[in-house]
Formats: sequence, structure tokens, C-alpha cells
Amino acid sequence: MGGLLVVLLAFSVGTEHQRSTQVMGRTHRCGAAISASWLVSGTPDTASNATRAADAQPGEAAACGRVIRQSRVVLLTTMGIGGLMALAGWTRILARREVEPPESAPVHA
Repeated sequence: MGGLLVVLLAFSVGTEHQRSTQVMGRTHRCGAAISASWLVSGTPDTASNATRAADAQPGEAAACGRVIRQSRVVLLTTMGIGGLMALAGWTRILARREVEPPESAPVHA
């Protein structure tokens, strides 16, 4: 149960939390680590990195790219650990069910 919560929490942070960085004293918004186009096919990203890169200075695009990559690595690693925790928990539950004797034993008369 805890593993699934970790996966859901990391996913929600990745889709909702807007990243930002500072270049030459100015703050630039970089967008979310998990973009909307990853979730639903054909959904335009309102703040996509490609659109931003065309409008931004080279330093801004590189800084935002670095921030988004680092954020994705952390989020995907956290989601992977949560998935492994969920898998381990599920395996333990199944193993416990196999070991426990049934509650009612048949009576042979």
C-alpha cells in the first residue's frame, strides 16, 4: 500500500509542480517534469520546452533543460522505488496466503 502511495505522490508532484530556474538574475519558469502530452495523446503543452526554447535565449533553454532532466530523474527514480515497494508488498501478501492454513478444515466422517 505504501509503495502505491509513493508512486502516486511522485506522479502528482511531477505533473503539477512547476519548475523554475534563474539565469543572470532573472527567474524563468520551465514547466512541469511530466508534461501533459505524455498523459493524453494530442494534448498541447501550454508551456512546452520546445515552444520555450524557440522564444528563450540559449542560456535559458539550457538551464531549463537541465532543471527538467534532474527533476525527471528524481521523479522516475522515486516512482521506480515505489513500484518495487508495491511489488515486494504484494509478493509478501501472496506468500502469507499460501502459508496460512485454511480457517475451516473439512471433517472426514
